[in-house]
Amino acid sequence: MFFSPAARRRADAVLVAAGLAMVPALAAGPAAAGSNVIGLSVASEREPGDLSATKSTDTQLSYAHTFDNNVSLGGSAKYYDTAHTSAYAWNVEGTVGYTYPLNEVWSVAGVAALGSHMPSNATDFAYYSFTGSLNVKLSSVVTWTVIAARYRNAFDTAYAYETPELSTQFDFRLSDAHSVSVKLERDWKNGDVSYDAIELGYKYHF
Repeated sequence: MFFSPAARRRADAVLVAAGLAMVPALAAGPAAAGSNVIGLSVASEREPGDLSATKSTDTQLSYAHTFDNNVSLGGSAKYYDTAHTSAYAWNVEGTVGYTYPLNEVWSVAGVAALGSHMPSNATDFAYYSFTGSLNVKLSSVVTWTVIAARYRNAFDTAYAYETPELSTQFDFRLSDAHSVSVKLERDWKNGDVSYDAIELGYKYHF
């Protein structure tokens, strides 16, 4: 059975809406023991090979609930402010993840996401992503995400949104309620290096 491009876009939008709607519903369920985190981060994208040239500034607000069994549910909204133009974009997504402790120090984690990319000057479309990471707890204060690898693409590949990412990150736990982070990343788009970035973040834990 064949669908028109418009019908596929409507189906993608329904999938994204359903996925995002599930996040608060599941997190608010009767088994909602665990921990919650609200995060705010700002990233500066730089032209590859020229760190003095700004490409975009990205601001993200996120929420995640982690259950006692290490399963997490979350959602985020990220705003991309493209430098030197009036163009901008939003990414809104829901996530489900799992962290597996290898021992008291090392852990691996995986996250799947379903989202919508909404540019100011083009058509909205749905996307998906998968991220895996290797983490080490260096002390009671410092956790290092040694490497995180993400694969992301649009459901309709005609939108040319194949955007992998590699990153490394340090998290500093200032207290039971507060932590800050610094992240270095490299992103690709459709096979070419898109940008290098540094991201600073803050999280409130409760």
